[in-house]
This record gives sequence, C-alpha cells and structure tokens, in this order.
Amino acid sequence: MRASGFQSPRYHISIAILIALICVSSDLTQVANTPGVAVAASDPVIAAAGDIACDPAADGFNDGEGNPTSCRQKFTSDLLVDADLAAVLPLGDVQYECGGYQAFLQSYGPSWGRVKSISHPVVGNHEYLTSGGTDCTSDNANAAGYFRYFGSTAGDPSQGYYSYDIGAWHLIALNSNCQDAGGCNDASPQAKWLRVDLATHRNLCTLAYWHIPLFSSGGRTAVNTQAMWEILYNNGVDVILNGHDHIYERFAPQTPDGELDTVRGIRQFVVGTGGSNFTEIDSIAANSEVRNNDTYGVIKLTLHPDSYDWQFVPEAGKTFTDSGTTKCYGDSSTDSPGLITTVTPSPVQFASPTPATSAFTLFPVADAYISKPKPNSNFGASNMLRVYGGPLGASYLRFEIQGLSGTVKRATLRLYAHNDSNDGVQVRAVPDNAWDESAITYGNAPPIGDLIASSEPFQSKQWTSLDLTSLIRGNGTYSIVLITFNNTPFSLASRDAIPAHRPELVVEVIDRPTTSPIPSQIPTEPGNPE
Repeated sequence: MRASGFQSPRYHISIAILIALICVSSDLTQVANTPGVAVAASDPVIAAAGDIACDPAADGFNDGEGNPTSCRQKFTSDLLVDADLAAVLPLGDVQYECGGYQAFLQSYGPSWGRVKSISHPVVGNHEYLTSGGTDCTSDNANAAGYFRYFGSTAGDPSQGYYSYDIGAWHLIALNSNCQDAGGCNDASPQAKWLRVDLATHRNLCTLAYWHIPLFSSGGRTAVNTQAMWEILYNNGVDVILNGHDHIYERFAPQTPDGELDTVRGIRQFVVGTGGSNFTEIDSIAANSEVRNNDTYGVIKLTLHPDSYDWQFVPEAGKTFTDSGTTKCYGDSSTDSPGLITTVTPSPVQFASPTPATSAFTLFPVADAYISKPKPNSNFGASNMLRVYGGPLGASYLRFEIQGLSGTVKRATLRLYAHNDSNDGVQVRAVPDNAWDESAITYGNAPPIGDLIASSEPFQSKQWTSLDLTSLIRGNGTYSIVLITFNNTPFSLASRDAIPAHRPELVVEVIDRPTTSPIPSQIPTEPGNPE
C-alpha cells in the first residue's frame, strides 16, 4: 500500500497540463476581451472614419481641443496613434469647411495627420468647396487643398480613385463626387476602371470605400453610386465603407437594390464619426442592424485571409461599441455562401429572389419662376429658378413620365444651388398641369398644393436632394413648386442652365421596363450629391 502523500508520475503530469491549460485559457480570454486587439496578430488591422476635422475658425475648435460635443478630431486620432495599424482609411469630408490647404495644416495635420504615412483617403464633397471656411477660395477648386496635402497617396487629382492590397485583401478607393470624377454611371471612366481593376485583382476578399452612401438611416444618401454597387456586387465584393452622414450604422448584407441577401450581399458600414459633429437619424433604413449618433470613434477591421472581424472603437470615456465577424465571398462564381456571424440578436433571415431595379433620370419639360414684385413678367427662359418669401418668389417645374412598367420604388428630385440657403427649400404639389412655361406669371400661376418634401440647408455650388416618392407613383404628368419662407432670395439651376446642372428627377422602378424608355428616361449621369 502506497503512502498517502505519494502520487504516480502520470498524476503529476496531468496536474501540470491542467494548470498550463488554465493559464493559457485565461490569457486568451484577456486578449479576446481587450478592445482593438486582434487574436491573430499576424493579420493586418485597419481603421476608418469620415467627417473628421473642424475648421480652425469653428466656434468649437478650441485650439484643436474641441468641446464636449464637436471638434473631437484629436480624440478619435488618439485611437489610431501607436495602435499597430496597417492602414488608416479617412472616408471623406476629412477637413471642414472646404478642405483648404491651410485648414489641413492647422486642424487635420495635428490630429489625424499623425498617421498620414499609413493613410489612404477618399475625397468628400466638402473638399471640393471654394467658400465657407479657412483657405476656402477659388484656389481650392478641384479639391486642390486635399490633393496637395495627401499628394500621390490620394490618386490622380482628376480622378480621386485608386486601389491597393493589404495582406490578402484588395482595397478600392472610389470618388462619389461623380461630376468631378468624370462620372459614376455604368459607362463612366470610373466604372470602366473599376471593372478592369476587379478583373485584374481576383483576391478572395475585397473592400471598397467612398464618401457618400447609397444606404443610410441618416437620409443623406445619393443614388449616383448605384452603378458602382452593381459592379462590386457582381464581383463578390465583401465590404463597403462610407461616411457623409455623421453617424455609425451597420447594415446586413444586401443587394444594390437594398434587398436582404445573406448568400452574396455586401455589408455596408456608415462611419461618419471622425469627430466633426453629429447629424440626425432620420428614419430607419431597411436592413439596418445597428445605429448610433452620440459616440465618436473609428471602425477597426482585422483582415484575415478568408474573413474579417469588425469593431467600432469609441473615443476614451464612451461605451458604445459594435463587433462581429463575417466570412468572405470571394469570386462571384463560387458556390460557397459566406458564413455570417454577428452580434445581432434577431435570427438571420434568408432573402427570396427579388426583381431587378432600374433607375431613370428625367429632366423637366417646363420650368419657370414667378415674382410678386413683377406680377405680369414671365421668366420661363431664365437659366435660374428664384425662390424667396413663400409665394412671393416661387419656381414651378413639370415632369412627364412615360414608358415605365412596374412599381416605383423611389423618386428623388435633385437641384443644383447657385447660392447658399439657411432654411432649405420646400417642394409642394401643383394639381393643375395646364400652365405654360413661356406664359406663367405671378398673376396667373396655378394654386400651390400640399407639402411633399423639405430639404436641409445647403451651400452654393452643391446638389440637394428631396424625396418625392409619395407624389411620383408611376407614369403621368407631375407639376411641383419650390418655395421657401426665408426672405433672402436664392437661386437654383433651371432646365435652361448648363446640362450638368439641370434639375433631375431620378425614378427607381422595380422590374425593368418592357418597353423602350423615351429619351429623357434613359439612365444618365447625376451630378454631385449634397
């Protein structure tokens, strides 16, 4: 009989192994619960956000220290410095108000500029402005300050799009300021370049990013990148990153038409939380899984060879976060669907086959403004639409829609502004279509009807969009009037302005038309979004 204190060698080995396993398990748990740490240290980690640095002259700038609610670019950049990142992706509107070179040096430079050497930016709409902030002059035309600051890293200044590889992944930077990039439609130079780039780089995992989103619960979307979405979707791209709406939002994998697709859909993130300020969450978009508009921060993506992990990392002192992992789809010809694993509590639903959607751009068949001070004058041949003081100065437009079949999914009116507006513009219905562009005056204008939509304030030389889906339900003739209750007159481009600035009605229809569209309905290239 063995003494009670004696144990066999096998017993001691077993105890040693058990203790080692407990220690290793504890270490792994600690790593897994540490924000921003990738378990697979060899896989590259990138970070991204847009809508970043306040203008140095902004009230909240405070010598770069910001205030509790805005100008937090220093604090979000603290998440990037010494974080062992492979790359940083600034998602546009990186420097307000216009991206002037001196503004970059004074605001973006001391904050996010600390990781400039690993940054791969995309240009936003604000970078193209030439008024409204530090160094905002005509010298900033064509986003000169942005391209001067970032240099060749930002791509060809006449394009603003480029691509590169990180680890096993292919990354594609696009320009959603379509008019400044030579277009975004299916036949544009950017779309042609994108097809060639995707055909050349057959990486299993691919990420694309640009500024203005196609989908967002913030409402500041633009349909002009839908053709790019189509190309990316058809080539098995996995992730899209956008900014523009100053919120964080994660979408379920979806099609370019906004239909849930867990087999090969693209997951889009809106990350406009770089530090400037927050914007409102308007109405919850389809397939939106997570939203937040009170926490600044960045999204970190760990790029594994066949999957990716995401994590929203908040600025110091904040608690909101979001994380998950998804398998890559790879080549669009693969038969293997991606495995979706997220923190979303609701069960994943599989999408049934959905009909195709076409977008058609129409132009007014008539437009004119009226003026009470000149009640008998007609302005139908003017290249502008003047608006001020409610009905004192209003602008009428008429659209004729023919040849569409199927259901109207969305109708968006797009207007190009000649001047700033602090109050935006209202669109109201006009039941009477029997007015003549060459004869309408204040004295004979048809009555103004119900409110259809209102825009946010906007700046000059920019596009603003209004949702007319409640009015445009199919083929027919539609008259509308533009009014504002601000007594300061401003003007918008009319149909007699240069072609690139004409008002546009973009109508998205489920099911492709069975008849040939009339010439004004042929898909065309929208201009710059708001």
